[in-house]
Amino acid sequence: MKIIITILILTLFTFAATEPNQGHLAMCSGTKICLNYDFPQCSAKDKAPNPDIKYNAEFCAPYLELKQRGLRASDPKATDLYRYMGRQYRVTFKLNGKLPVSKEMMIYLFDNMEFTAQLVNAYRKTKYTITYDTPDRKFFSGDNGDNMWGNFVWLLNDSAGVGPGMHHVFFGRGRTKLLAWKLHGTSTAILDFREINKDSVGYEFRAIVSPSGPVLNTIMNLSLFNNVVNGKIKEIVDNIQKAASEFAKGNHKPLTDYAPLRNEKWKKNLKEFELVARVKATL
Repeated sequence: MKIIITILILTLFTFAATEPNQGHLAMCSGTKICLNYDFPQCSAKDKAPNPDIKYNAEFCAPYLELKQRGLRASDPKATDLYRYMGRQYRVTFKLNGKLPVSKEMMIYLFDNMEFTAQLVNAYRKTKYTITYDTPDRKFFSGDNGDNMWGNFVWLLNDSAGVGPGMHHVFFGRGRTKLLAWKLHGTSTAILDFREINKDSVGYEFRAIVSPSGPVLNTIMNLSLFNNVVNGKIKEIVDNIQKAASEFAKGNHKPLTDYAPLRNEKWKKNLKEFELVARVKATL
C-alpha cells in the first residue's frame, strides 16, 4: 500500500520558498515550544518564539499528533519536516472516502510502489513513475509523466506500532503546475486507512503545506484552489482503486498489452499480487 502514498504525495502541490535562516529558526522555536525538545544546533536565541505566531493548541496540534504516532523529533529523517512545520503560515488539504479494495491489496500496493505505478499505467493509460532511492525503500521519487515531480521520505507506516501498513506519514519536496501557478516546495502527508469489510477500506488523507508568505497563503486558502487540489488527489486515488479492482476481477488483458509489465522484473510482483487478490476473494 505504500505505493498509493507515493502517488498521493505527488499531488500535494507543495509550496514553500526558502528564506535565509527561516527554516532553522522555525525548527528550533516550534519544537521547543510545542514539544519541549531542544535541537543541539539551536541556541537559546534560536528557540525564542516568533512574535508573529500564536503557539496555541491549534498550531501545536500537528506536532503532538506526529509524536503520538511515533515520530521522534531526534530522527534525522524528520529534520526537514520541522523546518517547515514551525513557520507562520500553514494550509491543510483534506480528502476522505471509501475504496472498494481489500485491506490486504492496499497494503501490498504500498509495500511495492514501483510495481503499483506500472499496474496503474497498464489499466489507466497513465505515465506514473516511482523509483526507490535507497535499499530500505524509505526514500523514493516519482512523477506523473507530465507536470508533477517530487522526492519523498516515508517516515511512518503505522501509529506507534498500531495498524502496520494502515497509518502513513510522508514528507516530500516537489514541483507542479496548477492552473496559472507554477509551485514548488514541501509538504507533510498523513494517510490513514481503516478496514470497512473484507472488500473495502475507508481512507483519510491530509496534506500540510507551509506557504512562504501572506499572498500565497491567501491564494491557497481559496475554495477554487482547494477544489482543484482535491480534484487532482481524487483522480490519482481513483486511478489506483480502478486498477486494483480490475485486477481483482481477473481482467488481466491490459497487463499483457502493456510492454513494461512483460519485463522479468515485475513477474514476481504480479504473481504475489494475484495471490493476495485470491486470498481476499476466499475470505
